[in-house]
Amino acid sequence: MNPAARKQLVAELLNNAVIESQEELVKALKKRGVEVTQTTASRDLLEIGAMRGKDSGGRFRYILGGSVTRPSAKSQNLLLSVVASGNLVVARTPPGGAQLLAGFIDSAITSGDLRSGIGSIAGDDTVIVVAKTATGGNTLAKEITALVDGEPLKSAKAVKGLKVMKAANSANSANSANSAKAAKKRSR
Repeated sequence: MNPAARKQLVAELLNNAVIESQEELVKALKKRGVEVTQTTASRDLLEIGAMRGKDSGGRFRYILGGSVTRPSAKSQNLLLSVVASGNLVVARTPPGGAQLLAGFIDSAITSGDLRSGIGSIAGDDTVIVVAKTATGGNTLAKEITALVDGEPLKSAKAVKGLKVMKAANSANSANSANSAKAAKKRSR
């Protein structure tokens, strides 16, 4: 089956069945005679604009882009806190919300709406997002907060009033200073 036909089949499956995971999608496709890897299923979901989110019944599943509302911290309290450290951002969500937030963040990265990130990893209530630059965590944290709040992204300097916890950055700066002193001593 060619990729376009396979993607059409994936969209049909998402519209007609509850597909909660990429593994379930791979199995559903296999039942239809189409064998794919989880990587291919993931890529197809991304390319057709499917996101993992809550349907009208409150069940987490893959939904085509037009069927899911974008998360909003104001309406769903999806983003509880954001902490930046170096090139990482740790975002906390209510239990079970991390996958939805990570999907939203990855979609924004892919579409170019979130330019300072390269990808995310989600657990149950925690998302780790990696910045493009070694010190880009603060900028990325501000952009994620603005994105989830529905604010237009301009530049990190133009985003005002965002509360990003900097405790981790203070500790990280102290650790970096200590590491630099130790390295200097070793080079003598």
